[in-house]
Amino acid sequence: MELNVTHMVEDADVMPELSGSAAELGNNAAQITWANSKAYGKDYPLLTTDDQRDAAREHFAEYGAWSREEIAAWSEEHLQGIVCQDVAAAIREMEHTDTYEEYAAGCERGTYSGRLYRGDNGLWYFYLGT
Repeated sequence: MELNVTHMVEDADVMPELSGSAAELGNNAAQITWANSKAYGKDYPLLTTDDQRDAAREHFAEYGAWSREEIAAWSEEHLQGIVCQDVAAAIREMEHTDTYEEYAAGCERGTYSGRLYRGDNGLWYFYLGT
């Protein structure tokens, strides 16, 4: 599933608040970024249909970190937050490059996840799936 995340890429300065490290945000980085991701997801939901929500739940089940029962019990706030945090982490990968072309080459080499990409239409997309 592809999600249009153009607004997040264009607001890249906010991404450390959603996916910042302890070096950036201190010892409470996990709590800070999680609260910020849930708030961002509430204000700018990425999943707008039940099919998208189901696909996202399936995607996170493939991580093996949570049982399907746990994932099924996630609230809308939790689901939107975890997707926003996942996207923010991918956007932050681009911080390590100077150009999109350099980032794309890094994706092709396997240096970066490659789940974030610029479409031919100039919009930014995030692939949520395996």
